[in-house]
Amino acid sequence: MNTDSRITVLIVDNDAWVRRGMKDILEAAPDIVVVAEAEDGDQVAAKVTRFRPHVVLMDLKMARVGGLEATRELMSMPNPPKVIAMTAFDVDGVVIEAVEAGAHSFLRKDGAPEDFQQAVRVVASDHALFSRDSLRAIVASAPRQQVPDQTALAVLTDREREVLAELATGLGNSDIAARMYLGETTIKSHISSLFSKLGVNNRVSASLVAYRSGLVT
Repeated sequence: MNTDSRITVLIVDNDAWVRRGMKDILEAAPDIVVVAEAEDGDQVAAKVTRFRPHVVLMDLKMARVGGLEATRELMSMPNPPKVIAMTAFDVDGVVIEAVEAGAHSFLRKDGAPEDFQQAVRVVASDHALFSRDSLRAIVASAPRQQVPDQTALAVLTDREREVLAELATGLGNSDIAARMYLGETTIKSHISSLFSKLGVNNRVSASLVAYRSGLVT
């Protein structure tokens, strides 16, 4: 494969052995190359500016600057790379904040090698990737509001609300289309529209809006 066509990755983790293991996992795939590493979040912006990776594999818990802060900094840059949040723990508040900050995927460090390769490919193609289980875990871990705020939904059409309610249960586009007796292209169009109206960039952030507004429980 032509080197220029490979997906470039920056690995950010304060454990050298984890970085080495992730590099070996990713570079076992012919279409992925690790172009740089960083041991803490305070190095990320400079590494991204220098190496221009397509994807950043970001540990959320680090010594000086955590992955959440580093993700927020990247999202403020012009044409930021895609971020895959990475943690050794189950879903918690930091994971939720990272997703809301712009992370395109979330993976546990003990995930299967092919999960990391797939996540890099999917987010590099400008899509978010969250398994149904991880989406449900993130939504379930989000703090409940005593009184649901439904104002966010006021900008949506009735059909878009229906699509959002189905999306928030973790269903994929084809499943939503089947349940609503609509074409998959139509569902994609509704999702794109509701993302724009809600000011979100992935399915998890949209699901959190649905959850907090009381659209789903």
